[in-house]
Amino acid sequence: MKDHGASGVTGCLKNIAYGEFNNVARSHDHAQTETLTFIGTLANVEPLRSRTVLNIMDGLRGVSHAGPFSRDRKFRFYPKQLKFGTDPVAIDRFLIDVIDDKRKQEGVISVWNRDMKYFSTKPEDWDRDPNMNRSIREPGHIEYASTLGLGVYDTSRIHHTELTI
Repeated sequence: MKDHGASGVTGCLKNIAYGEFNNVARSHDHAQTETLTFIGTLANVEPLRSRTVLNIMDGLRGVSHAGPFSRDRKFRFYPKQLKFGTDPVAIDRFLIDVIDDKRKQEGVISVWNRDMKYFSTKPEDWDRDPNMNRSIREPGHIEYASTLGLGVYDTSRIHHTELTI
């Protein structure tokens, strides 16, 4: 479970899309990224779409800022969750809440915040300050993927069961 500077979160959809294609960094190498439509479009390509039948998300440890590669311990947290499902959109929809809830708990801006005052081209700004970012985050890529038929975005329509061990 990770924040991502361009897509908002790194979840099932981003891993499906970016794990199967090369040169995907071009989708988010500038402030206004292409991740809003790029991720869902790639995840929708056959045979990738029909062959992805089970999604597993490791949320034992998470990253709330500067993900997915942050090595700064202050951005680590421990949701202690594992998510399993056949719907990558549904899993990622709940991921947004986990990441955003942690960010709110820490007193920092939402992954949905698009105000340019939180944008910086200086790595020292966004590496240290969780309110700063190098891109305009696009967590809306998850809802976009639902419009392609990749899954259910509306939490009231997602069938899920929580087990506590």
